Amino acid sequence: GGVHMPIPKKTETINRTTAKERVYTILQQWIVDGTLEPGERLNDADLAKYFSVSRTPVREAIQMLNEQKLVEIVPSSGTFVAPINQEDIKHVYQLLGGLQALALKLSIGSVTAEDLEHLNSLNENFLRCAQMGAVPATIEADYQFHRYLCQLSGNPYLVNYSDQLSIHVSRNENRFFKIYTTPEVSYASHKRIIEALRSGDLETAQTEIEANWAVSTMQGGS
Repeated sequence: GGVHMPIPKKTETINRTTAKERVYTILQQWIVDGTLEPGERLNDADLAKYFSVSRTPVREAIQMLNEQKLVEIVPSSGTFVAPINQEDIKHVYQLLGGLQALALKLSIGSVTAEDLEHLNSLNENFLRCAQMGAVPATIEADYQFHRYLCQLSGNPYLVNYSDQLSIHVSRNENRFFKIYTTPEVSYASHKRIIEALRSGDLETAQTEIEANWAVSTMQGGS
């Protein structure tokens, strides 16, 4: 007889995974949008009751958030929402600048007119949200613009890493909303990136994207 793969009974695993994913997604959202403030204590029994699940998926979700540095697990004291550390944020912005400069390098030869059109509409949407003063919508619109730049690279790992890092950016900007006190600056920078992609000018595109993230670093609250 063939060797049986040692996998658990199907139904059980799927339910547990979806419970963990659900708890993780919602807790992450609460931490990013500030519903749960830095330093807030997370009680797994209360959370299990709130989500109507056992403590196991809650603990697994908290472990995932810990790996993302969104919570801190303090031995014999509990789990707390991580503080926002401006030194860390600087590292995140630095890395995003570099990753997205690489994305531009990978995509510059193959960008279509449709791609440029789409980037343009994402940028217009960003400006609209900013002018209405809709903070979460502006952060989301900016994220969508940068995410599309990453997708143009055709490198799924680059998109994935950029997404993971962007969570910290959104959280920082929800808390210290200084980056878009002058949204026109970001908007104009995005426009120059689009034009540089259109004309195949990699150097300008990369300089702009690095500067775009460097501005964020200087303005991140402290």
